[in-house]
Amino acid sequence: MWLYISGGFLSIVAHRNERHNLLVRARHPRHIQALLPDAEVFHLRDADYHFRAVVSRDVVQQALAEYMLTMGYDNFKNSITDNNFHGVCADVWRTMWAYGSRYRNGGE
Repeated sequence: MWLYISGGFLSIVAHRNERHNLLVRARHPRHIQALLPDAEVFHLRDADYHFRAVVSRDVVQQALAEYMLTMGYDNFKNSITDNNFHGVCADVWRTMWAYGSRYRNGGE
């Protein structure tokens, strides 16, 4: 799953060898810490996502639930304080807007 939160972008996938854990991956270490401040982040120089953490499914579930329960913004892009990350999210928004515009009239 790709997950955009105010504090960063995460790729969360099932751990290949530990079925009770998830692999939380990011391109910046602070992005993992924004959702999971207690996670032990490690660095893999040659990986697609350089920063990773192995986290139990329960901990990720609780962190996501807490994020949603405490969310106070009514505009995601305006909730982002990191200017570089804001620009990236605006690019994603524009790309998805273009994708969605094809279906604006109810077409498939």
